[in-house]
Amino acid sequence: MLRFLKYVPKHLNKHSTNNIINKMDYTSIIKPPVSKVLKSGRVILKPEEEVGEHVTDKREEVIIILKGTATLVNEGNEFKVEAGETYFVPENKKHNVINKGTEKLEYIYVVSLFE
Repeated sequence: MLRFLKYVPKHLNKHSTNNIINKMDYTSIIKPPVSKVLKSGRVILKPEEEVGEHVTDKREEVIIILKGTATLVNEGNEFKVEAGETYFVPENKKHNVINKGTEKLEYIYVVSLFE
């Protein structure tokens, strides 16, 4: 089981990002130039919010659910992923993260930046 610190360091870049349907709460954890091959962030989705369908091209992604239950849609197939579970998205896969629950969904993603 993966464990994470409960606090967010002051140096992190916190901002809201517009997406297709609603606004999601997004905090950057690490990205270039601090890291050469990783990008990571924390996302909070309210009920009925979603990230929006996207492809990470030649990059792999790991999604770690911290709170709530995510509905992950990968190439049209839906998967429920609960708090404490992880989900791997291979390169070149169309996917989306949706909060179909009644509570906030909080997760961390880690994307490889090398090609």
